[in-house]
Amino acid sequence: MKLLIRITLISLTTASLFALPRFAMMEEVSCGTCHSYQGGGGNRTAYGEEYARESLIMRDFSLPWENEDNDFPVYFGADTRYQMIAQADEDLRQFPMQFSLYGGVELGSLIAHAEVSRISEEIRVAGGLRYEELPLESWVGLAKAMPVLGWRIDDHSIFTRGGNLTLQGLSREGMPYTPFMESPEMVQFGTSFIYGFDLTFMAGTPFIDPTRTLDAKLFKAAKMNYQLSGDLFSAQIGLAYFDENDLISGSVASWGLSSHGFVWLGEWSQMNGWIQPEITNLATMHQLSYRLFQGLDLVGRYEFFDPDVDLTTGAIQRTSLGVEFFPLRSVEMKLSYRTSTLDLPDSSPDSESQILSQIHFYL
Repeated sequence: MKLLIRITLISLTTASLFALPRFAMMEEVSCGTCHSYQGGGGNRTAYGEEYARESLIMRDFSLPWENEDNDFPVYFGADTRYQMIAQADEDLRQFPMQFSLYGGVELGSLIAHAEVSRISEEIRVAGGLRYEELPLESWVGLAKAMPVLGWRIDDHSIFTRGGNLTLQGLSREGMPYTPFMESPEMVQFGTSFIYGFDLTFMAGTPFIDPTRTLDAKLFKAAKMNYQLSGDLFSAQIGLAYFDENDLISGSVASWGLSSHGFVWLGEWSQMNGWIQPEITNLATMHQLSYRLFQGLDLVGRYEFFDPDVDLTTGAIQRTSLGVEFFPLRSVEMKLSYRTSTLDLPDSSPDSESQILSQIHFYL
């Protein structure tokens, strides 16, 4: 039972500190507008705190140590989640998912942050330093963090962000961005020299499989993103490519559309050489959400993973439907129903269903 809880914990934990890209789509901003980390995650900036108060939660309240007139640039916070899983023919499982402490400082155009997380029995450290006042709306940064190539959905059990580690029959089920993976140390450079267009370059230590070669080389990545806003809708599209050790490579296409409370997010990720040399696997995700009213969102999702781009056998399909409730500042509650099916040769696929609930506290 302890092993099962540990595996489930890994698959469901989130270390992104409340980074939900659909909110960025609704506000027509980047994830870095609300978070200290350019790709989303880390502490919430002043804009992010204001958005939570005015547009997200049902009821606001002031924390005892807060002072609206205080311009002190140092911040700190905590983040913890508690998960419950109900599945047919199994007892209800409940356990703490994660506990994180983070802090940093904002000195004009210089932003620094650090985060220490306890995931099960593992300790993970992440953070970064970013300077934003370079010519042509450019920035440069140093970070120990996962590169953000697609949507930073706050659920590591999504196939595009970590995968289904409570395996149904395949050796690997999803992309390799799990919480137990050590984040690479990397240099980043980004620019927005054209309005609505962002270009980012990243290079750092190998992280997907750093032991595959004795003379491990850098991982290298490039990402472009274009955002279009109009009176009726806002749209966004991103393309990314990365290479590690000249043996593992991947490409990511992500897109989103927001209009009148509806947000559609999509992603298509391919990776070559990860599961087996010269074999390409893919994961795709579609998420549709609707804000019923401030503080309550309805979220549906479809996911697909194929380990060898066969698209006929050995693939997993998964659908989920749930609600996300934000009653008070610093409190988030989730409830969802999820069912998945594995298609293997010479077998009748049996669907697996779960009911997941989660309570999330953050400061």
